[in-house]
Amino acid sequence: MGKYIMRKMIMVAVCAFVLTVVAVGGATAAVTNGKTYTVGFVAEPCYISKTPDGQVTGLIADIWKEIAKRAGVNYTFREFKDANGLREKVIAGEVDFFLNGIARSSKNEDIAAFSHVYHVSNLSILLMKAWKLRLIDNFKAVSVAWSGIVMQIFVVFIVVAFIYANILWFLEKDSSMAKGYKEGVFDAMWCVIATETTIGFGDVVPRKLRSRLFSVVVWFTGLFLITLISAEIISEFSTNKINSTIRNFADLKNNTVAVSNDEAIINDMKDIGARPVVVSNYKDIYDILKEGKAAAAVLFYLPTMELASRALKNGLNPDTIMSTRYEVQWQAGMFRKTFDAVLFDEINNVIFDMLGDGTILAIDGKWASIESS
Repeated sequence: MGKYIMRKMIMVAVCAFVLTVVAVGGATAAVTNGKTYTVGFVAEPCYISKTPDGQVTGLIADIWKEIAKRAGVNYTFREFKDANGLREKVIAGEVDFFLNGIARSSKNEDIAAFSHVYHVSNLSILLMKAWKLRLIDNFKAVSVAWSGIVMQIFVVFIVVAFIYANILWFLEKDSSMAKGYKEGVFDAMWCVIATETTIGFGDVVPRKLRSRLFSVVVWFTGLFLITLISAEIISEFSTNKINSTIRNFADLKNNTVAVSNDEAIINDMKDIGARPVVVSNYKDIYDILKEGKAAAAVLFYLPTMELASRALKNGLNPDTIMSTRYEVQWQAGMFRKTFDAVLFDEINNVIFDMLGDGTILAIDGKWASIESS
């Protein structure tokens, strides 16, 4: 009887073990399915891009590799030139996952499910000027004196001065000090210009009361025209801002701003009134800022740090301004038509684990140190 009971217990234990193995194996199969998934991405400086030897690298790439490793996901990367191309292939079912390029929105959530956020990045403003060039940059603003509107005001100034000179000569012509028309108008014009510009040399002055009263009109007219010219030059100084005057995104209004080829960033800059200059290779932004072709650049945190570090090493004066207003969240997206709830839950669980055990923070720190070194 004892042997019978022992035999039964062994059989139960074996069955339990087999069932456990099957259950675990079934769960693993439900997650991996033995399938190789296509993971699409759009190259973003420092976050995810393909090296010349075909390796996909970057902060977001490293995070995904660890997620896939822990979740047991087999995958291949596929690069796209822009977000529109990626979106089309996702809808066509040629891409199972995507790591960037398609922002989370009510419209896009009909196309794909989005994982938990695993990285948050802010747009940053990068300013880069050489101190020795600052004075030259300030003098460049004076070049507005040759602009169309200033030249028009100057022409009006001369024409008005000539007309006023004739009136002033006429009012003074029967004075004992009056000369002939040619010399008299020349002297009157010299007097008008001196009055309009508020210089008042005093070598030629109106003698009669009516002439003096008319000089008040001349003075007011000159004050108005000179103010217009001065306002244009001062406006150029204020709109062509330098490092010390840009402190936030609102200050980029009316300024030329270098940006990478990111539709969301471009639209953000247009919304705040900046003039975006799209640069295909973000490393070219360094030369654009150095040569003064843009007042600032707007980039994500890591490329901002890389370019600022490079500028510092080359003796320039970089300045970075971070923002919490323009925040970008990074997460994995999975196409709805190939959506696997078990796999997606596993990916989310892995993300929570990686956030909790410091893995994502370590990856972020690794790339931050690389770009700032």
